[in-house]
Amino acid sequence: MSDVVNQLSVLILDDEKNIRETIKLVLEQDGIQAAVAHDIAAAMRVLGERTIDILILDICLDTLDGVSLFKKLQAEGKAPATIFISGHATLSQAAEAVRAGAFDFLEKPFSAEKIVATVRRCAEHSLLQRRLTQLEKQNHITEIIGDSTVMKQLIADSLKVAVTDASVMIQGESGTGKELVANTIHRNSPRATGPFVRVNCSAIPETLIESELFGYDKGAFSGAINSRKGLFEQAHHGTIFLDEIADLSLSAQAKVLRVLQSGEIQKLGSHQTLKVNVRVVSATHKNLKQNVIDGLFREDLYYRLNVIPVKVPSLRDRPGDIPLLVHFISRALSEKNNLKAKVVDEEVIAEFQRYDWPGNVRELQNVLERMLIMSGDHITLDHVPDDILIPDDKSPRQTAGLTLRTFRNSAEREYILSALKRNDGNVTRAAAELGVGRTYLHRRLVSFGITKSEIY
Repeated sequence: MSDVVNQLSVLILDDEKNIRETIKLVLEQDGIQAAVAHDIAAAMRVLGERTIDILILDICLDTLDGVSLFKKLQAEGKAPATIFISGHATLSQAAEAVRAGAFDFLEKPFSAEKIVATVRRCAEHSLLQRRLTQLEKQNHITEIIGDSTVMKQLIADSLKVAVTDASVMIQGESGTGKELVANTIHRNSPRATGPFVRVNCSAIPETLIESELFGYDKGAFSGAINSRKGLFEQAHHGTIFLDEIADLSLSAQAKVLRVLQSGEIQKLGSHQTLKVNVRVVSATHKNLKQNVIDGLFREDLYYRLNVIPVKVPSLRDRPGDIPLLVHFISRALSEKNNLKAKVVDEEVIAEFQRYDWPGNVRELQNVLERMLIMSGDHITLDHVPDDILIPDDKSPRQTAGLTLRTFRNSAEREYILSALKRNDGNVTRAAAELGVGRTYLHRRLVSFGITKSEIY
């Protein structure tokens, strides 16, 4: 992402010439394009002439305070991502700026490293927002988040399957988003105006499965004081999603098979059959073929359900989607919990991409929710649970007595140092090899106290 970040443009609005020119110089030395404006009129001309991705805005201006200008731009739909700066702002002004939707607030004086790091975080945040917007427009799909090769293939397969009426079997580990895929297939199908009925097969006791799926007539059994539609009837002219299909008992499987073969249901206590027009999409995290071999699942039902198999990849198979997922989930969780949108540091994203995520996207969502609630203005490594920080393998003797965080830092320092040595101390090449940004690597060098004498 770093090369794309360097293509973004920044506008610096500050009435102090030395401040705006210094920031411009610092950013351009890091490969970030920057323009300057000494007052609001000049800034508006720049905003009207070109696309500005990030605005660095002084809160205390001569003619109008920066927060008022920002709100005016917001009202006109012209506000880029904004970083406020000030050496004289009060705490209430800074709080107002952040509440208004600013990306960050920096108090003067600040270091060159601080402004560059903040701008790059802001740029990456803006890029992720653009990618999300593009994904949300693409084929009207908003549930499936990811633009990796495997996810693009999943979306393409889902859309290809959607226009048919064939039964679909969605396979994937727990927490990968199988229900989202099923819903996407339904929403892009000719049945989109009909109901989408989800059935958690593992949650229905065997004694209730028939009444739940097919319904019952009044008086069918003790306590049946009214007739009730079953889930298949509720899904008429729509889609029924049989989640965790492998957990159905053999007797329940036989009853589902009869419906799929005949297209008819019979309510408990009724002597009449009822036609239902339902598309079946099923899902499982188990190896259903092995279940057939083991006698746990009916072979005839398996072939009825598995007309078109769709595989949902695990999160560890698409680490490149993690920044996009973090941005999307953080935004949604912030709204859900009435929290201010928070920025997730690049170091956190790097740690997330190293972790295996056995619980997949569901685990990522739970971790992020905990971090969002417990963190301050933005999420740093200090907020990452220790069990997410997975170090490189070392012997028990070497690691005895170390905390997980200390062990992880030691391992990372050694790994960075070896990469620098392999690249003759060239930070840009080492960063590319490690898959991180050059600015991030510089920060880690400072943090770990790595010196030139260690590299050469």
